[in-house]
Amino acid sequence: MRVAALWALAAAPQALVPGWTLACSDAGGCRQAADVATLLPEGQRSALAGDPAAATRLAAHVARPAVHLGLATLTLLEEGLLVFLFVAVGRTLRRLGAGGDGGGDGALARALPWLRRGAFAALLWSLAQPLTDSARSILLYSGTPGGAAWYIGIDLTIAGPALLLAIAAYAIAWALEAGVRAERDLADFV
Repeated sequence: MRVAALWALAAAPQALVPGWTLACSDAGGCRQAADVATLLPEGQRSALAGDPAAATRLAAHVARPAVHLGLATLTLLEEGLLVFLFVAVGRTLRRLGAGGDGGGDGALARALPWLRRGAFAALLWSLAQPLTDSARSILLYSGTPGGAAWYIGIDLTIAGPALLLAIAAYAIAWALEAGVRAERDLADFV
């Protein structure tokens, strides 16, 4: 639960200041920066790097309320799903750690709904990530030298494993729920 709170706390500056980053190291301490160009695909970043006027135009484009709100909404959607995933995992672990305290239902039966919710949040997050990245680029392209353009980018090195892990977690939750139902049915039969 604390991880979820920390993640939500970190998502707020990202939503308010597009391109905000915080880099910490033992040698240099912590440095923060805000560079909107980091939100663009590599090709557009290199085009902006050599043209200060284009970088200024992009900053003015991002400062428009509709663009700023769009970027904040995409960040909050993506990070909100991840925060809910952390909350669901925390609630699952808390229920599993509480043990069985009577009532016929064990800790696993009480934890499974939260495990299912977490698996569903992971599934939504893995699908939302490439969509929000693409929408963010499309939103920013209007402020680049090339002008408005469509951009669909799916990084399978991130989306692929995330989707496979989400599906695996959902399958585990489904199998455990089936086992708990079978155990209940067997107890009723005996």
